[in-house]
Amino acid sequence: MVVSSARLLSAGCSLLVAVVSARVLGPAGRGEIVFVMTVTMLGSEFVSLGANVSGRIQILRRSGVQIEDYLGLVAVLVGVQAILMSLVLGLVGGLAIGLTPMGCGLGVLLGIAMFAAHMLVDAAFSLRRTLETGIRDLLIGAVPLLPVIVLASIGHLSVEGVLGLTAAGYLTGGGYLTFVVARRVHSIRFSSRNWATIIRNGVPVLGGTFGQTLAFRADRLAIGLLATSATLGVFSVSATAAELPRLLLLPVTQILANRVAEGRIPVSGIRRIVVRVWAGYGLILLLVALVGAPLVLTVVGDAFAEARDTIAVLAFSEALLGIYFLSVAVLTGLANFRSLPAPALTGALFILIGDLLVVASHSSLGAAWVRVVGFGVMAIVALLSARNKVRENA
Repeated sequence: MVVSSARLLSAGCSLLVAVVSARVLGPAGRGEIVFVMTVTMLGSEFVSLGANVSGRIQILRRSGVQIEDYLGLVAVLVGVQAILMSLVLGLVGGLAIGLTPMGCGLGVLLGIAMFAAHMLVDAAFSLRRTLETGIRDLLIGAVPLLPVIVLASIGHLSVEGVLGLTAAGYLTGGGYLTFVVARRVHSIRFSSRNWATIIRNGVPVLGGTFGQTLAFRADRLAIGLLATSATLGVFSVSATAAELPRLLLLPVTQILANRVAEGRIPVSGIRRIVVRVWAGYGLILLLVALVGAPLVLTVVGDAFAEARDTIAVLAFSEALLGIYFLSVAVLTGLANFRSLPAPALTGALFILIGDLLVVASHSSLGAAWVRVVGFGVMAIVALLSARNKVRENA
């Protein structure tokens, strides 16, 4: 509960930064920021190779992999992330989205800081320093907030300023976890044999996590490349409004998976609980669909008026995604890990191809309907897998 509360507070701070930057910088400026954030998130997930989850589990199970081995691999992968971000933002950022050279440089710094902070969370978990990860989350969200508000109030907020301050938040949070981990580790170790073990076991995890991240971010990436930064800014505001209820659902799915794994929820009772949780989640999203647009436009201003048409559609897609999240929680609780990549990768493929076909002609509203189809596919595939697994265990 402490870690979840910290994440909620951090998300609230990030939301305020998004609102302030949207009002001051307008759709185009907000679109540039969203594009950089999308590239850095996808890069962080891809470069991790699933090693964060695999390494953590193997360390906790004492299978021969040590925290020193994991940290050595992280050090190498940080260099890979730096190269990837430099290439992507250097080649695409300026041409496709109009980023300045300073914006590209700060985006690279943000990508490195985000990746390192991401990987250090699992290092802290493997050392059983769980509460410290909550402090990391708070620092990431809180550090940029006050400077962004101050810069906005004096009329000096810029895209580069938001990117730099966001990077400062990740550097602070990651730096804190570095201190926590370093106090309990003698030195990092570069062992290719143990790295191979971590990566080999991490690849199936990567299929699920990267596919899921791609499914959630493909539309932003496609709009940034095929439309304008202003269109991306409008879409990101709409998507953020529709995605907020996820913060309520995700802790529930984690608890559901844990209790199914522990046997505290019998197989016969899974369906009833899943239906009740999804019904409550659906009611929340119905409220978002009905009143989300007026509230959002009141906050961010009339420059984002196009968001009025997309929020309800995106809320519908989130209801379908809720089925996916709950089904994946059931699969996880029943230890059916091999079924996890298929729903995410299938949905990501549908969304990516659909966006490439639709965005150029139908803009953000077309991307919203593509998300409905993609999340629907994810829901169906995951639900069928979960139903089959429940029947096997009945």
